[in-house]
Amino acid sequence: MSENQIVINLSDDSGLQFPNKDNVGLIEVLNKDRIMISLSKNAMIGLGYHLIKLANRNYENGYHIHVDACERDYLSQVLGFFSHPDSAELIICCSDFDSINSYIK
Repeated sequence: MSENQIVINLSDDSGLQFPNKDNVGLIEVLNKDRIMISLSKNAMIGLGYHLIKLANRNYENGYHIHVDACERDYLSQVLGFFSHPDSAELIICCSDFDSINSYIK
């Protein structure tokens, strides 16, 4: 296995580790109906890993997670990525929805 290869084991509770800490994301509110989430490659892997774990193990309708912007003495890496200091707060909510067809009739 190469040193750049990342192995994801969903049964492992230790979580992903990115030694160079380049798993950074930026959440920007562009206007009232546009939000942009920019993620590095490792941040995408980290977020995906944590969302899959959430869906398979801890999913509960109404459960939510807050990702706050990081500060000098407070680094936020709640969902597998470090938030950028300029990031807006991100809230991920677990919600039960009907089929998409019921919303686009």
